[in-house]
Amino acid sequence: MGIFDTLIVRPFGLLLMWIYNMVDNYGVAIIIFAAIAKLLLLPFSYKSKKSMAKMSKLQEKLNKLQKQYANNRVKLNEEITKLYEREGVSPMSGCLPSFLPLPIMFGLYYAVQKPLTYMMGFLESGPDIGLLANAVGIDLAAENAYTVQIVIAERLGEFFDAAGNLMPQIANLSSNIANYLVYIDFNFFGLNLAEQPTFSQPSALWIIPILSGLTAFLSSFLTQKMQGTQIQGSMKTMLYVMPLMSVYFGFILPASVGIYWITNNVLMVVQEFLLSKLIAYREGKNPAPSLPEEDKKKKKKNKEA
Repeated sequence: MGIFDTLIVRPFGLLLMWIYNMVDNYGVAIIIFAAIAKLLLLPFSYKSKKSMAKMSKLQEKLNKLQKQYANNRVKLNEEITKLYEREGVSPMSGCLPSFLPLPIMFGLYYAVQKPLTYMMGFLESGPDIGLLANAVGIDLAAENAYTVQIVIAERLGEFFDAAGNLMPQIANLSSNIANYLVYIDFNFFGLNLAEQPTFSQPSALWIIPILSGLTAFLSSFLTQKMQGTQIQGSMKTMLYVMPLMSVYFGFILPASVGIYWITNNVLMVVQEFLLSKLIAYREGKNPAPSLPEEDKKKKKKNKEA
C-alpha cells in the first residue's frame, strides 16, 4: 500500500466497515460516513466561511483601491496587502476547505471500489482474492479490474446462510479467509449500490447521478445566495459546470459514491445556513473595530458638531 492508501483509504475502509456493522445497511453507512466527514471538516469550513464574510465586506474598499490605483498595479497590490493585514483577512484561507473534500471523496471511492482490500483487509496482491473469485465462480481475467472486488463481494452474499454463517465451500478455503470475510448487502431501497449507472442502459440507478447534479446545483446556488454574492461571470459558469460534472461522475463511478455526493451536497446547504447564522450572531456581539481612517473621520465630525 502507498501512503495515500495507508493514511486515508484504509482508515476510511475500516470506518465504513465499522459503521456498516453498526447499522447493517450499506447506503445508511455511507450517509453516516458523509456526516462524520462533514463534522471533521467543520472547523476548516467555519474558518473559510468567516474569511469569505470578511472578504465580502471589504469588496467596496477593494473597488475604491482598484479605481484609485488603476494605472499602478504594483501600488495597487501593496495597498490591497495592507488592507488585508489591517482587517486580518487571508484571501487564501477560504481555498483549503474547498479542496479537503477531494481526498475524502477519492478515499471513499477506493474503499467502495475495493471492499475486499480496504474494508475486509485482504492484500490486493495476495492469493486470497483469487481463491475467493474461483470459489464463487468469477473469472478474474474476464472481469473489469476496477470493479472486480465489488463483483466478488456482491456474489459472496449468495454463500452466507440465513444465520449469517459462511457455507463450507468458502469457509473451508482457509481460516484466514473465513475470519475476515463479511457479508455486505449492497441493496438500498431496491437499488444495487455496487453497480454503476450507465448512459446506454436506462435504469432506476439513473436517479442517483440526476439527484447528484440537482443537489450540487442547489448547494452552489443557495450557498452563493446566503453569502450575498452576486452570481455573474465565471461564478455563473461554475454554477452550471459543477452540477454537470456531478452527473457525469455519477455515471462513471459506483452508485454508492453518488450516494455520498448527494449527502454531502445536502449537508453543505445545512452547514452554510447554520454557519451564516453563527457568524452573524458573533459579529453582532463583537462588532469589527473601525479602521484608523474611519476613527479620524468620526473624531473630526464630533469636533465640528
